[in-house]
Amino acid sequence: MGGRGAVWAGVVVWAGVLMGVGLGVPLALVALLCGLLLALVSWGAPPRVGAAAALLALALAAGARGAGHRAALERERVAIERGGSFYRVIAGVAEPPPRQGGEPVAVITVRCARPPLVAGTRLRVRLPAGSTAEWGDVLDAVVRVELPGPARNPGGFDGRGVADAAAVAASGRALISRTGPASLRGGWPRATLARWRRGIERRLDGGLQPGARELVVPLVTGDRSGLSTGLYADLRASGLIHLLALSGLHVVWFASIARAVVASVGGGVAARAVAAALCAVLYAGLAGPLPSLLRAAAHECLMAMAALRGRALDTVQALALSVLGLLACAPGWAADLGFQLSFAATLGLVTFAPWLTERAGRLRAWCAPFIPTLGAQAGALPLLLARFHAVSWVGTFSNLVAVPVSGLLLTAAWLGALAEVAVPGAGHPWFSAGELLAAALRWTTTAAARAPGALAAAGAERGVPWCAALGVALLAVALPRPRTLDGRQRPDPPMRESAKVLGVTLLGTALLCVLTVRPLAPPPGRGWLVALDVKQGDALALAFGSSWWLLDAGPRTPGYDAGEGIVLPFLRWAGVRRVEWLLLTHDDSDHAGGAGAVLRGIDVERVGVSPRHEQRSLAARGRLRRLTRGAVLCAEPPVRVLWPPAWPEMGSENHAGLVIETGAGRGRLLFMADADSTVEDSVTVSPGLGLLKVAHHGAASSTGARFLRRTRPRYALLSVGARNRFGHPAPALLERLRAANAHVIRTDATGALWLEWSWDDIEGLDWRRSQPGARAAGSASRAPPRLPRRR
Repeated sequence: MGGRGAVWAGVVVWAGVLMGVGLGVPLALVALLCGLLLALVSWGAPPRVGAAAALLALALAAGARGAGHRAALERERVAIERGGSFYRVIAGVAEPPPRQGGEPVAVITVRCARPPLVAGTRLRVRLPAGSTAEWGDVLDAVVRVELPGPARNPGGFDGRGVADAAAVAASGRALISRTGPASLRGGWPRATLARWRRGIERRLDGGLQPGARELVVPLVTGDRSGLSTGLYADLRASGLIHLLALSGLHVVWFASIARAVVASVGGGVAARAVAAALCAVLYAGLAGPLPSLLRAAAHECLMAMAALRGRALDTVQALALSVLGLLACAPGWAADLGFQLSFAATLGLVTFAPWLTERAGRLRAWCAPFIPTLGAQAGALPLLLARFHAVSWVGTFSNLVAVPVSGLLLTAAWLGALAEVAVPGAGHPWFSAGELLAAALRWTTTAAARAPGALAAAGAERGVPWCAALGVALLAVALPRPRTLDGRQRPDPPMRESAKVLGVTLLGTALLCVLTVRPLAPPPGRGWLVALDVKQGDALALAFGSSWWLLDAGPRTPGYDAGEGIVLPFLRWAGVRRVEWLLLTHDDSDHAGGAGAVLRGIDVERVGVSPRHEQRSLAARGRLRRLTRGAVLCAEPPVRVLWPPAWPEMGSENHAGLVIETGAGRGRLLFMADADSTVEDSVTVSPGLGLLKVAHHGAASSTGARFLRRTRPRYALLSVGARNRFGHPAPALLERLRAANAHVIRTDATGALWLEWSWDDIEGLDWRRSQPGARAAGSASRAPPRLPRRR
């Protein structure tokens, strides 16, 4: 194929793997045979015909590889489904377990199990605190296993997609585990690397304060399990989360150090290239088989091989060849977000950045610091729109400061750790410098994240990412200059110029769509209620016309923030950039825990709380409104506060929580927060409710039979976590709802529930099948499988 033929091969292999995932085994075998036959028939054909046939054969083979990957996972999951939830397994630890979060999380490869599992099944298992299991060790454990499911919230985490990309059949928790040493055959390299990694982590733990360690450990080893939810949110909003994702930036730094050391002792080009490749492989061994890191390490190895043979290999070719090799070994990585972002950002750096530098002209000195970030962001834009539904406009500016600081911090951390290994106490100066650099990086992150609209919602319109992807693809093909001197002296052909113009137009159109995105809105005369699945807690979104409200924001724990992980991604998916009201029914953490993240991440016009809510728990005191019985928050549709009175009686927080009614007629909705039966007797509600949000997640002390007879709800919504420690919903409560002829719908059973209501009707929408907002234009079908209509 000549020229940059490896690029076309990489493209067709990637596309073939992704398309092959949907094929069954018989079709995959047919595709593989067709590919082999096509390769044989095209042998000796004219060059162009042969190249096209070779690419088609490669695509068919890649499709068969992708289908085989998916079929193997499904076979393993069928065995797990048949065997139940609990297994005794003997397995090898396949990756270095992250430990900074307290409980190590290990990917294990099953060797034998009872009940039987397919040999080689990969499981992601949370080990007991204090477990000493390392990469390559043998684990004997009793494991509770759960199969991954699809996304449970619009715009939320897709557990099945992540598991498929990592070739993990299921996840679970080890109830009992015992660790044995790795086998001698082939085990000593992994054991040695594991000891080095833990030694580096111990030096960092001992030499750095917790605030600095939170940034340095992920930067050095890639272990982000100890990263707080607040800092993670700030890194994403400021466009700096890539600094902690080990990839090309870290490998380039490590390889540059190696080249400089070899050059200082007189090493030539080949020696420098080999040293850089060896350091990249060593880094990958210390951090583990992370897709983005292995992509960068493979790139360095390919460049070293080319240098040893005295052949030219440009960065685009090396990038494509690394994709070819890695996807042949791990086809699931074609759908891995880290692998995709690493590839896309690198492609932007090596294609867009040189072209932008040439076009800068006299402004080159001023624009040069921004160009690498702009190139990387342009390459990654389609993925950011498709997977995160948001764009960080401050990233171009924050990276200008953060990238040099993170490079210096990485240098100080490594030098401090190595000095401590050589002479205990010698790393103190480097660690002191690291403290200052970590503080500077944290300040940069926080300042950028607090900029107005730092992470702008982009919505979930599917055409926008595709428009951006096509524009990026055209520019990636058209922008790189010819590799020969004669080619560079000739003007670009008209087709290349047309591709540039079309690519810039498509990319600009996608950005314009992001800037002018409008939130999803229900049809005229109707409203939406979205009950998000936040586990054991409440987070309800209401849409009236073009305005969105939030009723509670979900729970928050040291390792989980529903506001950051579920509520904000949903709002970005829906294109919402402003919330009219954030209503916090009471101060319990399972209702108000995520409020801080929501207030940081989106513009909130007003915050409504009960009279006994603690002000210090909120960051928006100027917008705070204390609501009592009789307050009308909206006239059309009516939103009324039914409880508490201005001076609530002494009691629990639940007793003083907000009770809110909205709507009218048979479509009225009543939200009871965590009110108990004593409050229910004091709330005045007309009979014939459309929907009752059951109080206190289905506790037995709420939603009494007398209250149900008085309100007569048609539907009863339970916001409850699966297998929660409280035993919610109580069997007695479910029996009362059945006796009242109320149709029960639960977030633990179905995930997020999207309901559309009007004056006299309530129905469910299936957000997984189509975007609900498209119904207003008549392009999305009604899909109420989880909430059948009842009149």
